[in-house]
Amino acid sequence: MPWVDPEKCIGCGKCVKVCPVGAISIKDGKAVIDQEKCIKCGLCRRICPQGAIRPNFENPELRGYRGKGLGGYGRGFGRHRRRRGMGWI
Repeated sequence: MPWVDPEKCIGCGKCVKVCPVGAISIKDGKAVIDQEKCIKCGLCRRICPQGAIRPNFENPELRGYRGKGLGGYGRGFGRHRRRRGMGWI
């Protein structure tokens, strides 16, 4: 799910206008995404002039190790192994 980096957001409202389901609003001068409404189409990420709307894997609040050990990608990154005949596990 996309999230807004508050340090980059300038509150221009371009993402609000382009969101097809109205999942984005401006509060306290920053964009806020309603994750319940968001359909993850990516239009907001493409239109944001500051690059403030980021993909979920970059969200520091959701990282398992808070940026330590695995380069900030969280728990489970790179741990998938393939077994013969079993597919991905």
